[in-house]
Amino acid sequence: MKPDLIRCFAAIEIPERIQALLVEVQNAFRPKIEKASWTKQGNFHFTLKFLGDVEDRNINEISAALQKIAESQTPFSIEIGGIGAFPNLARPRVLWVGLKQGEVPITKLASAVNQELVKFGYSNDTRFHPHLTLARLRNQVNLNSFISIFKKFETIDGALLTVDKITLVKSELHPSGAVYIPLKICEFNKEKADNGK
Repeated sequence: MKPDLIRCFAAIEIPERIQALLVEVQNAFRPKIEKASWTKQGNFHFTLKFLGDVEDRNINEISAALQKIAESQTPFSIEIGGIGAFPNLARPRVLWVGLKQGEVPITKLASAVNQELVKFGYSNDTRFHPHLTLARLRNQVNLNSFISIFKKFETIDGALLTVDKITLVKSELHPSGAVYIPLKICEFNKEKADNGK
């Protein structure tokens, strides 16, 4: 029998209040970009490590590895802001919003996750770029003409949050889009943060 495979990734989840702010950002671009696949409210997250198809029997071990990392971390603040595109603005495939504050600690966290998961056979990906995908573009469009909109969202009022957990998320692909289900929530070491005050 083939083992059951679970498509999953390690992520920082985004609170509902900020998910709603990100939809407002999307709405500024929607009329100007045709044939794009827009991230649904509720599906925004920072991917720390995409794991792909994981055998059911390995989920507990991976969860334990993420818990170990989480327990070594103290909560930190990040501020979402600034629009960009992959690979570039002239030929974008992905429209995203990045970080105005907190890039160093979130990058260190992603690095810790990568290094810990090497023992499960995953490569140590050092190309982490913290971003939230707003849309995947199917038509060629030059975004350089939208710089005025970009400037509007260099700062997003209220887009400050505390990162205090890593979530192992199951990704189910459906015709209507991806559905994300938390499998394991790994809380940071809050006592460490309290003692450090």
